[in-house]
Parts: sequence; structure tokens; C-alpha cells
Amino acid sequence: TIGILMGLILQVVLAAVATGGQAIAGSMGLSMAQMIDPNLGNVPVVASFLVILASLIFLGLGGHVLLLELLIQSFEMLPIGQGLLSLNAVGALLGWSSMIFLGAVLLALPMLVILLAVNLGLGVVVRAAPTLNIFAVGFPAMILVGMLMLYVLMGAIGGRMQWLWSAAFAQVRTVLGLG
Repeated sequence: TIGILMGLILQVVLAAVATGGQAIAGSMGLSMAQMIDPNLGNVPVVASFLVILASLIFLGLGGHVLLLELLIQSFEMLPIGQGLLSLNAVGALLGWSSMIFLGAVLLALPMLVILLAVNLGLGVVVRAAPTLNIFAVGFPAMILVGMLMLYVLMGAIGGRMQWLWSAAFAQVRTVLGLG
């Protein structure tokens, strides 16, 4: 039960990353390019890339070692045969589920703002030159700017992912009563 609880809390981080990646891919126009992920189902390529990046950050932070450490500490704090969770822990777990949306917004917001500005600029250009085909110009421009900005903002996105993983480990400690 403790392992399931820890996995559920950490799965929220991956769901937040996948949701943020879906929002970015939808704004870039890449939501049709999908991959089948056994854990998440059909997700856009950008979301799959971000989930792989989040997994690498998890390993880079030593998350696998921290999980084993938390599991060993849970046997000391919650011996076998003792009551597992209090109502406060269940409430904290339910409150943590809102991190899916908060994390997704924090990951995707810089990209969404930039892509919205590009969309507004394309709208002005198409309004000024009505014979210009928006699909012939707008789609490649959105993908080009989106890929460029994804490259530029990768440091900030990685920092947000690191923050999400740190918050998830703190939440595991809180729910299990370890700290």
C-alpha cells in the first residue's frame, strides 16, 4: 500500500508534464503527431519528449535512491500491523492531485504566451494581406517558432520539472508522516 501511494504521488508529476506537453503541442499545431505511450495512451510527440526529459531529470536527481530511502524509512515509522493513513494524509493526497493542472500551467505558460503572440502577429499579417493563405504561412511559422522557443526555454522547463519532483518527494514525506 505504501508503494502504491508513493507511485500515485509521483505519477501526478508525469501527468502534469504530459498535460503541459499536450497544451504546447496543441498551440504549435503538432497535436496531430501522436505516439502511443503504454502509460499515458496517445500523447503528442512534444508531450512524449517532455515525459522522457522528466524521467531523465528524476534519475539525475537520484529519485530512485530517494524512493528506496523513503520506503526504508516508512518501515521504521509505520511498522507492519499499525494503521497506515490518517484522514489528514488522505486529504493531503487529494490536495496534491491539483498539482497536475498547476504543474502543467507552469510548464506550458511561457510557450503558450509566445505562441499566442505569434498567432496575433499572423492574424494582423493575414488581415493586412487577405490573399495570403494563413495555412500555408501560419502552420510552418508556428512550428518553427515553437521548436525554436522550446529549445530556448528548455532550461526553464527543466527547472520546473526539477521543482515538481522535489515537491513530489516532499509530499510523499508529508503523506507518510516522515517529515
